[in-house]
Amino acid sequence: MSQNDKKKKVILPPEEFIRFQWGGRTQEWEEEADQIMHKLQDQIDLNETEEEKKKKIEYAKQKQYW
Repeated sequence: MSQNDKKKKVILPPEEFIRFQWGGRTQEWEEEADQIMHKLQDQIDLNETEEEKKKKIEYAKQKQYW
């Protein structure tokens, strides 16, 4: 794969980031971390090509022997 085939990175402005708050309880931090994780995963999913999605689905359908 040449360098031209690679996808360009999408750079988000800092205003769109979810920020951790100082203070609070552990449960609140866990909820904020969960929100950040889901937002980042959504961004990754939006940048994924149809071919990559099909490969992941095919891999998930395989039986794994450990």
